[in-house]
Amino acid sequence: MSSIARAAMSNGFFRMLFRAGLALATLSALTAVSARADYRDSVPVLRIGVVEAQLAAVDPAKLEAVDAAFSAALGVPVEIVRMGSYAALIDAHASGRVGYAIHSTRSFAATEAVCGCIRAFRTPVAADGSTGFRSVLVVRDRVTRPVSELRVAYSREDSVSGWHIPQQAIRTGGLDAPQLVRAGSVAAVIALYNDRAVDGFFAWIPDSPGDAGADVTEVFGGWNASAIDASEPLRMLWSSQRIPYGPHAVLRSLPDDLVEALGGFLDRMPAQAPGLLDIFEPVHGGGYVTPDPEDYRNVRGLVEGLAGRQAAALPER
Repeated sequence: MSSIARAAMSNGFFRMLFRAGLALATLSALTAVSARADYRDSVPVLRIGVVEAQLAAVDPAKLEAVDAAFSAALGVPVEIVRMGSYAALIDAHASGRVGYAIHSTRSFAATEAVCGCIRAFRTPVAADGSTGFRSVLVVRDRVTRPVSELRVAYSREDSVSGWHIPQQAIRTGGLDAPQLVRAGSVAAVIALYNDRAVDGFFAWIPDSPGDAGADVTEVFGGWNASAIDASEPLRMLWSSQRIPYGPHAVLRSLPDDLVEALGGFLDRMPAQAPGLLDIFEPVHGGGYVTPDPEDYRNVRGLVEGLAGRQAAALPER
């Protein structure tokens, strides 16, 4: 262990975090590695690619604790590789420089389009239980005119829920084209609505398993519900298909027993080492589920006609 990690151990909280991680790792090692050790002969080191922004606030000592926990659980050395952008993550994963990566939804779709060489093995769960989101068009409840006659606000052209998914629906005939008004930000979208300058707006709502995905109180995740409630009630006119959150994905060439061990380690992390989960999954803190192989089919159209780097540069929602 490096000197910086030893120094960090003097902190009581971090010492408990480290011990919890190693306890979870030891359990994982006993249950996943001892019975199946074949992958340790073919995988000398597992490199995990993450985008810099995901772990920007994490100090090196805590990352070393994550390295140590994964290494102990898997029985192979693990290295976390920070990437400056999703474009860099695509390059690294498609070329095999990292075997495991935490993707955005579009960077996963772009990587799969580039090489066909990766598979999603876990999808993160948000604190509210959602595993994805939907793009929606919401309007004032009293509006009865056709969509083509409505003034509809959106944030920016790099918004997935506000621009790319609606544009895809318009191109394929799933949605009539409204009179679009560029706002520049989510806050500006809400301001335009409150000022009655638009009839409605494009937004996103979280999607949970078994949820119909039609609760307008959850627009933009519900964080600005009070500002929206100050204006007229909303009604949902259109909703996209479910878009899953960005997955944890591995190269298809990685041994199945290694992927099984990784999945088991992630599954136990929320209950047995929540401190590690806070470091490794700072955005979605509700644990993980195993995705259906078809879960990411709906996002393929988001990267059609775009180079991998362009597709990867899009924000999460």
